[in-house]
Amino acid sequence: MLSDTTRGTAVVTGGAQGLGRTFSEALAANGHAVAILDVVACDETLDAITSSGGLGVSFIGDAADPADVSAFRDFIQEQLPPVRVLVNNAGISPYMPFEDTSINDWHRIMRVNLDSAFLLSQAFLNDLIATGAGRIVNLTSTVVWDMQVRNMTAYVTSKAGIVGFTRALAGELGVHKITVNCIAPGIVLTPDIEERVSKDRLELYRDRQAIKSLARPTDLVSALEFLVSESSGQVTATVLPINGGRVSW
Repeated sequence: MLSDTTRGTAVVTGGAQGLGRTFSEALAANGHAVAILDVVACDETLDAITSSGGLGVSFIGDAADPADVSAFRDFIQEQLPPVRVLVNNAGISPYMPFEDTSINDWHRIMRVNLDSAFLLSQAFLNDLIATGAGRIVNLTSTVVWDMQVRNMTAYVTSKAGIVGFTRALAGELGVHKITVNCIAPGIVLTPDIEERVSKDRLELYRDRQAIKSLARPTDLVSALEFLVSESSGQVTATVLPINGGRVSW
């Protein structure tokens, strides 16, 4: 078990697999106690953290449900140091044509991708203020600026909302020395993406990049580590694209 938790607790949503798992393991390796909220068990992530000498806990719950978020906050505040870092990573990215998108589909995507960031940021605001240098990192997406994307209107809208949320919240929380930033990945080869996105489509994404290889979750770790570090105190309201040069900014 990690004996020095002076870097405080890092909260990660969606930490059971993919980017969330990689982020959780990296934050633990950098001295944070890690608290994960996901709708499924995070046993593999926690095993990886604890086997390396880190401290991690998980809570099964919905990041877009106010009651679950409140219970998660109470759960970790009883056993971990104050929260210094929040990574709003939970999200879904279904492919569906706009004409086939029901209002229920629309609400579900907004709820998971956008409401969750609101709820978690508000739940841990007092902790983040108390640390004197809190860090919030939100996951948006390169597709927000990609006019060639198809069948993702609801998803793109939710991720554009994350950018607006980030910029507005950064302006409001700067007085507390809390930074709020976005990471905007392109296609990342997580198990979920490799399972449900065809090889032809992945090759199309790759061919549109300046760097002709698709990112792995570990390719985003250095960006996260920078944004949550003490040395990034003047970096806020930014969007950091990690997409192999896929989009011109």
